[in-house]
Amino acid sequence: MIFFDTIDSTNTWAAAHFGELADCELVAAAVQTAGRGRLDRTWISPRGNIYASFIQKGVSSPLHGVAVGSLAVIDLVRELAPAERFHIKWPNDVFRGTAKISGILSQYICPRGGVPGGLVTGMGVNLNMSREQLASASQEATSVGILTGAAVDLEAALRRFEEILHGHAAALKKAPETLFERWKNENGLLGRRVEFLAGDGSRLTGLFRDIAGDGSVILDEDSGRTLILNCGDVRLLTRA
Repeated sequence: MIFFDTIDSTNTWAAAHFGELADCELVAAAVQTAGRGRLDRTWISPRGNIYASFIQKGVSSPLHGVAVGSLAVIDLVRELAPAERFHIKWPNDVFRGTAKISGILSQYICPRGGVPGGLVTGMGVNLNMSREQLASASQEATSVGILTGAAVDLEAALRRFEEILHGHAAALKKAPETLFERWKNENGLLGRRVEFLAGDGSRLTGLFRDIAGDGSVILDEDSGRTLILNCGDVRLLTRA
């Protein structure tokens, strides 16, 4: 593991140094000053939480990075807060109920000079964020500390997280279909009515029926159409 006290973004640093980094290297920081999430959203990054980027050499699909990262997060937070129920929210967040606890962002890197490409997958996990800190978040959010009422040892959590990531990266190489199936089944919106905000700004409602092999949502729209959607945001509709 490469650890920084303060950095602008672990993803930015890992992408810039991708050719020098080993496969399955974890780059982490105590503080990020310019952390970013999906759709260019700001990720609030005070001390006490996990901000890390995972390197996967020779892997070309960001979906595989998202699967490895989100499954590692969900396994970690389940260990830290065993009484709670967590799920993946398509495509790349981990939630407890309606509150976000982690975000994952994976990107393909193609270095110059004939160096093999691969993925940099950034992960932020709210371990010790307080309610006051999360009050400025753009959506409902929570942390392990809020859920359990106890502080989390960041160093120990990072070491355990690294172990879990290595395990899922090995599983991806051995049986990618099995890993994908677990990632799909951990998605908490499967079989539920949702609103899908598409990339073009349109809003669609219907049944989140399945996830295709490329990670796209299969939506049975209320109008009767079945749509395959690969870009956008989705949220649960609590009323019929």
